[in-house]
Amino acid sequence: MGNLVLRALQSPLIAQKRNAQPTSYLNEMFSFINGGLTTSGEVVNYKSALSLSAVYNAVDQISNDIAKLPKGIYRKEGDNRFRDLLHPCDYLISKRPNRFMTQFSFHKALMVHALLLGNGVAVIKRDEYTGVETALELVKPADLLDIKKVNGDLTYYIKGMKPLNSEDVMHIPGFSFNGIYGIGVFKYAANNMGAALAAERFADDNFKSKGLLAGIIKSKNGIKKEAKEALSNAMEARLSKGGTHNIGFLDEDMDFMSITANAQEASLIDWKKISIEDVARWFNIAPHKIKQLENATYSNIEQQSLEHGSDTIMPWAKRIEEEYDYKLFTEEERATHYTKINTNALIRTDIKTKGEYYSRAVNFGWKTRNEVRHLEEDNSIDGLDSPLTPANTKTLEEINKEFAENGS
Repeated sequence: MGNLVLRALQSPLIAQKRNAQPTSYLNEMFSFINGGLTTSGEVVNYKSALSLSAVYNAVDQISNDIAKLPKGIYRKEGDNRFRDLLHPCDYLISKRPNRFMTQFSFHKALMVHALLLGNGVAVIKRDEYTGVETALELVKPADLLDIKKVNGDLTYYIKGMKPLNSEDVMHIPGFSFNGIYGIGVFKYAANNMGAALAAERFADDNFKSKGLLAGIIKSKNGIKKEAKEALSNAMEARLSKGGTHNIGFLDEDMDFMSITANAQEASLIDWKKISIEDVARWFNIAPHKIKQLENATYSNIEQQSLEHGSDTIMPWAKRIEEEYDYKLFTEEERATHYTKINTNALIRTDIKTKGEYYSRAVNFGWKTRNEVRHLEEDNSIDGLDSPLTPANTKTLEEINKEFAENGS
């Protein structure tokens, strides 16, 4: 009897859960995409923020670095790893995701969306009969209408398409509280970047007006109200005229006193430096990567370049790798296949660092000389396929074997 009563009490709750509306992530996900008014009075969204050179360069740098990294599908066979060039997804992620885009342009656009809007999304197209992946099609931010949790599964609503299950959608979220959707950086950086936009606007107005934006006309003689208004309007029209030759005239015993702070007093130069550093923090990128070189030296730039790879690029590369691993492989393939984005390629342009890396790899035996040649697109040379073993790291067994082979 007790169980029947309990079930009777629970049944309305169960029915309520079954009939509950799907959870939508639309409102939070698209915060500040369409713009928000900040304390500085500036409207900040991803379009207005891109007018700041530091924001544009930060997004351009990070997206370029992800796009230029080599990508491929690898297969595990025991302790060995091999590039699986025959896997259909290898060509998609390394050469041509779809017939309109190269892998560079695809991954760059995907990262631009993720960096600015918090979410980079692409649809995975599969053959109707075989289920084999045939294309990765980028989704425009405006075409992503909603993401909902329906019956415990994520469903994506994209303009012009039927609702898609999560396994049919590549989704790279940025900063996230729940791991499902990313939040655009401007949700929290809006006021900070709004102040930077206001400084840019102030500088522009200051240059246009030659620094004379407001002022007071002083006179030793009394002037009637109508004359004051006429004189004020005339001076305002003259000062706002612009141009290289703009000379005003005041009657005798009249002086003009500017009450607007000039650029130096407003510390515009210092503010621009601060805003660049703030942008670097928001996008987690070293200041020298967005051309702030004031405190840069050769030694600290080299260190910051290494940190750029490990702290800025690698987390984004890891997000993409894990999404590819889950969405592009069958359950059986996941045990033997994985995606690799080679972040080591970031050191290719640093000859000194690259040389030291190769030297250590060869001398300590964890790469053969031919493997290093392959990294430089050079052909193999006979006799360079065996790893080197430093004499002071040989085991006793290896030493005894050499003595036995030499007859000593």
